[in-house]
Amino acid sequence: MFKGQNTISGKEGRLFLDGVEMAHIKTFEANVEKNKNEVSIMGRRMTTHKTTGATGTGTATFYKVTSKFVLLMRDYVKKGEDPYFTIQAVLDDKASGRGVERVTLFDVNFDSAKIAGLDVDSESLEEEAPFTFEDFDVPSRLSDSFN
Repeated sequence: MFKGQNTISGKEGRLFLDGVEMAHIKTFEANVEKNKNEVSIMGRRMTTHKTTGATGTGTATFYKVTSKFVLLMRDYVKKGEDPYFTIQAVLDDKASGRGVERVTLFDVNFDSAKIAGLDVDSESLEEEAPFTFEDFDVPSRLSDSFN
């Protein structure tokens, strides 16, 4: 039977970039969208669809405590260096009784970075980092049974 305590707190997560914990993470989301082509079939009024691939995209929001993303963009603009990373997102809410979920993203490449920003009304500055990725795996998953 499902109970309220089985839900998972979003605060009980960690994010690792090439094995280094990114403790200044605020939010993280990765999505896979299927690429589909429309297929018209004679005699059918509804258009059908054929899945032909997939695209991985995401966004991470960090508290501004490092110049890492500014330097990544500078190195690309000045030197042509465009590194790819492995990211692992870990959900581990022990109180939920659901276990640990690890999702690993491979060949992550950041799309853009805020290179400067000031905000007189902000108590803590944040930076959003959109990215793409080329593959993923789920080395450990949440339990399907409710105890």
